[in-house]
Amino acid sequence: MPDLTFLYTEIGRGHPFYLDGIVTCLENDVSKSFTTEITDVYRASRLLSRQAWRAVRWLYRHGASPGLRSSLYGRLRTDRDYNRPSLALKVLGSSLRRRFERSGSALVVAHPMLVAILKDRPRLYYQHGEVVTPGEAVVRGASWVFVPTAEAAGPFVAAGYAPDRVRITSLCIEPVLAARARDALHRRLNRREGTTPLTGAFFSSGAEPVHHVTHLVRACLSAVRSGGRTWVVARTGGRLHRAVAAATERAGVHTVRVTSTDHPSSSARQTGLALYTSRADENALVATLFDHVDYLVAPSHERTNWALGLGIPMFTVGPPVGPFAPLNLDQILEARVGRPINTEAQADTLGNTLADLRSDGSLKEMALRGWGRHEIDGFARIAQYLTADLGQGL
Repeated sequence: MPDLTFLYTEIGRGHPFYLDGIVTCLENDVSKSFTTEITDVYRASRLLSRQAWRAVRWLYRHGASPGLRSSLYGRLRTDRDYNRPSLALKVLGSSLRRRFERSGSALVVAHPMLVAILKDRPRLYYQHGEVVTPGEAVVRGASWVFVPTAEAAGPFVAAGYAPDRVRITSLCIEPVLAARARDALHRRLNRREGTTPLTGAFFSSGAEPVHHVTHLVRACLSAVRSGGRTWVVARTGGRLHRAVAAATERAGVHTVRVTSTDHPSSSARQTGLALYTSRADENALVATLFDHVDYLVAPSHERTNWALGLGIPMFTVGPPVGPFAPLNLDQILEARVGRPINTEAQADTLGNTLADLRSDGSLKEMALRGWGRHEIDGFARIAQYLTADLGQGL
């Protein structure tokens, strides 16, 4: 039996990403003396429970399409109280409870639904990586909760968690990026002082909602037409990949296509499509592109941490989807580290907006306001907490 188990939902990118960083830090710790296991709800579930999880994943991937599915998807993502028992939680959790409730392994999860299913299980760690804490995320029943900031901790304490059970870790930034963050910032600031074309990184969420894709494509073309460089990071064969490929072909924009084995750089003269098939592929692409990124265009999900911790100005594509995105957007606007792209007109003028912000110094100010605002070693601190707890037999 492993000493520590990570249980993934493998739905979208955000929640799995917050476990990935902890796993990476523990894998890099050659001195650790405990064993770990990585599994997910599909491998850990059987029969009806497994089919129910597959249905949830299908809704996530396809629910952002127009029509009825969009309405259903929206209802699933809002006004969710996981503290109340429900038939859905009973079905989704039947296999998981049988497997994990009596297991002696410490268990780490990053989705509030899993906390609700396994609540009051001994040695249950809940990783809440977002800088905001909507009501959906506040689920009672974990042994410890990891949060990035004191502000994010507040709702958990108000809900009844003892303050010493809510551990403040700092922002959870990809470890490989956090290690290079200061040098990358200096290069970014130096590029803004010169005439070198700026390079933007464009991302969608895993669900690739139609409105987001539309705004991303139009903003990308606007930046290119204004003389900029862009990298669109997209799932191979996904909605964003297809839309960018079609739009750049119609516009006569030269497009470079690369994968994680091609070692992409900023050498693309106009736009690049950085294509991935897995989170590991995506992370490898992002690590290679990171030093060249001057600004970020993405929904206000987990990469909000980049704007608030790495000094990368963020242009958020809307409308915000789910309970986290609107609150993350509020954080970005309050900190003045980014601006929204909620309409096609705003997307179509991104190139001009970037030029204006660069010329009057606003883009530099946005970067500086986002640098040093928070510490960025949250993953390493969580790994240290887990190592210490396991060493003490907690």
